[in-house]
Amino acid sequence: MKHIVDPTRCRSAVTALLLVALLLGACGEPTATPTPQPTPTQVPSATPVPPTDTPVPPTDTPVPPTDTPIPPTDTPIPPTDTPIPPTNTPVPPTNTPEPTAIPTNTPVPTPAATNTPKPTAVPKVGKILFTSNRVSWDDIFVMNEDGSDVKRLTKMGQCYNAHFSPDAKRIVFDNEADIWVMNADGSGQANLTKSDAEIEMFPVFSADGKSVAYLSASAAGFEIHAMNADGSAERVVTSGGFDWMPAWQPGGKKIAFSSARTGLFNIWTVNADGTGLKQVTQFNDFGAVSPVWSPDGKQIGMVRYAGNSWAIWAVNADGSNPHLVTKIVGGDDNFLPDMGGWKRGKFVFGGYHGNWDVTMVPETGGEPVFLTDDPKDDKPSDWWAP
Repeated sequence: MKHIVDPTRCRSAVTALLLVALLLGACGEPTATPTPQPTPTQVPSATPVPPTDTPVPPTDTPVPPTDTPIPPTDTPIPPTDTPIPPTNTPVPPTNTPEPTAIPTNTPVPTPAATNTPKPTAVPKVGKILFTSNRVSWDDIFVMNEDGSDVKRLTKMGQCYNAHFSPDAKRIVFDNEADIWVMNADGSGQANLTKSDAEIEMFPVFSADGKSVAYLSASAAGFEIHAMNADGSAERVVTSGGFDWMPAWQPGGKKIAFSSARTGLFNIWTVNADGTGLKQVTQFNDFGAVSPVWSPDGKQIGMVRYAGNSWAIWAVNADGSNPHLVTKIVGGDDNFLPDMGGWKRGKFVFGGYHGNWDVTMVPETGGEPVFLTDDPKDDKPSDWWAP
């Protein structure tokens, strides 16, 4: 380790040395006292002559020494090491008697319960997807399930049949006969199928979000196909009939769809691997289209169409208990009133009253409530609820 020289301490030492040197110079060397010399003896003359030399007192009068004693410069300096009282001041013993331990079984009074109000839980808001021509020739919009906060998601035109992924982070839809995907905010739009030989429409996510089922129309017919959510591994689910409008069972492996394979459109189900094909409804007067599953996957809702009159029906997944929910009167020869979803004990569907609007009605029936009221046409396709 290097020693660091303190300039202040060096200056103090030099000053002390100079002071000692000056004091020593002022004293000088001690003056030598002259040694008395013997006075020469007078040789006596023949005639006694009285001494002319009057006795002079000795000239060597003692002179007080010139070296006046100088008090020593080394005046005793009181020791700097002033005695410091011992630091080991007696400390009172640390073994202070500890308080007597309280028995552990002594009952501790429980604080009285306070009636602090708990914060009100903020309800989670569901989202509804719908196609509208209010800005362009049919683009996809999203809004809260109460009809508020409407936002446009696509700007391509001719975009239909949008559906959320189970976590509501992605949306599939069809545009000009291809299946597309995008983020829930409308970003990241990408074509999954890019097929020129087929018409692909009505895409829906599987219950786990890993697959998409959709209509594939080609020379082979109208079939239900499926693929991975990234567009890979396309496979055939149904064939040999006019099958369309698939709906994937919540938490299950079945796909409900509308089919005219027996002559009139009815609701059918099939397993995702193509097995277990089953006809659910047996209507022979009016057709049934646009199936939607109940939240528990045990029932299927649908629209029955006859001329310009529409009605919402529901049936158990095994085909039992088909029943009317509500009848909607209106007229539009070009479009069907698509079902948008079945959540929270209510149906969302496209209601017609001179134009199409997003409409809601209780599953037990009742008066429909219009969630949108735009002079243009708004037709719902999916309802996601947390």
